[in-house]
Amino acid sequence: MSFSNPDAFYLMIILVPLILIIVKNYFKKKETLKNFISEEAFVDLGFRSGREIPFIKAFLLIISVILFITALAGPRWGERFESLNIKGIEIIFVLDTSFSMNAEDVKPNRFIVAKELISNIMEEIKTDSVSLITFAGTAHVQCPLTIDYDSMRLLTDAASISPPEEQGTDFYEALSLALKIGRISSNGNKIVFLITDGEDQEERWKEILKKMKSEKLIVFPVGIGISSGAPIPLKNGSGKLLGWKKDNSGNIVKTKLNETVLRFIAKETGGNYFQFTNISEIDILLSNLKSFERSVLNKKVRSIKIERFHYPLALGIIVLIFEIALIEKKMKWKRNRL
Repeated sequence: MSFSNPDAFYLMIILVPLILIIVKNYFKKKETLKNFISEEAFVDLGFRSGREIPFIKAFLLIISVILFITALAGPRWGERFESLNIKGIEIIFVLDTSFSMNAEDVKPNRFIVAKELISNIMEEIKTDSVSLITFAGTAHVQCPLTIDYDSMRLLTDAASISPPEEQGTDFYEALSLALKIGRISSNGNKIVFLITDGEDQEERWKEILKKMKSEKLIVFPVGIGISSGAPIPLKNGSGKLLGWKKDNSGNIVKTKLNETVLRFIAKETGGNYFQFTNISEIDILLSNLKSFERSVLNKKVRSIKIERFHYPLALGIIVLIFEIALIEKKMKWKRNRL
């Protein structure tokens, strides 16, 4: 047995003053009776039918109160099973981990802002399935589709800039991997958040947009950074600035947000483009996300404890009625014995 509201048992404290009142009233009635008739005369003239009735009434009153409090605590025992439809959409986060995401045109830098964006979206969703892909020159699934949001947050926090041997920015690899995840999932709405500065260096991504559209994968590109761009800092493991990334001619490389590419991807897949420079700009993005119709992603069977509060409640009412029905004063005269 369990209780849905066990704190209700604290109300048992009211039994203490109730019992004190009952005891006080009993002795007060007894004292009042003595003022009218002596104990000897009472015994001589008659007797009280069921002299124990006051005690029975008090006992029944206390029992009814206990039963009412128990009903309020919500006793539950036994269980039933019900089918539960989990509705949501599938969200695939595709996070750019190229060197250009270290640019500090948004504070503290593009990459940290991108990860904060994912974490903030995670705070607002309830039953949607989520996945994480990181990419630079190659793409990797960091988290398959799941509703385990705690694991997703940990993997997002652990994401880092790709090593030098995997550098470059290839949308094709990232979107191909998102397409594979989308194909093995349900037929509900599937959204891809492509979080990047838009500087693709391979330009193969146009080949895959039609396939994504046919699979009903809607891409929402999120541009991190500003159009005027910024240099790419080079730092050591402790975060100390060592210099700036340079090209083969020794010139400092300046990375710019490529909105043209991102707007084109959004248009071709039926999504919307967002430029994101500050975490406070998340409201519009979330509004778009919430507008999508949620369909059944999964079905589960759960066991539910059966509420049994009506049993102590009904029993308490019966006991209380019986207590009220007892007549406390009922006198009978003794027959004269000749």
